[in-house]
Amino acid sequence: MKKYSSVLVAAALAGVGALLAGPVPAASAADVQVRGGKAASAVDGAVAAYGQKKVNLKYDGWGDARSCVVYSLTEVRCFKAHTEADKALGYSRATDPLLRGRAAGAKALPACADGWTCLYEHTNGGGRRLIFNDYQWHNLNEYGFNDQTSSWRNRQSNSNAWLAADEGGRGGQISLGPNSYSSNLGAYNDWASSVAA
Repeated sequence: MKKYSSVLVAAALAGVGALLAGPVPAASAADVQVRGGKAASAVDGAVAAYGQKKVNLKYDGWGDARSCVVYSLTEVRCFKAHTEADKALGYSRATDPLLRGRAAGAKALPACADGWTCLYEHTNGGGRRLIFNDYQWHNLNEYGFNDQTSSWRNRQSNSNAWLAADEGGRGGQISLGPNSYSSNLGAYNDWASSVAA
């Protein structure tokens, strides 16, 4: 029953996303400003601070990092544990408004700090977590996360986040409503190539 309701939620979100206009897709490759022979976008992968070192998430991978926070296109920090990222963003499951008075199903609720959108590698908020609040299109391949989103939570109080099938917001889009979540993307599992959050 849970599996079918998750699929229905994903289908409903897809329908809402088709009716609402998402952010304008990013410029085409031909429109991107060129500096020194290289595109000015993040085509070379997102470089993240991880402890005392810098890691290119696209080429080097995540290693043993579990959460990466995207503050902007040029500032990304990764953490070895979700709890470390939660602490850096001021999140506590004990004060999460969706968990108050909930015992059953609380484990399936993906953790995410207020004001942020969190994408998860696995269902029920499992696996690696990529966190955004910089409202523009981000290509997930730059973060080593292309076609790997299985669950999400949007804690932005008055703003939809968007997932798109292709880079730069192109292709089909689904809307991630404010203060909502999906523990299982169902038919849209491992589908997203870009996010605006």
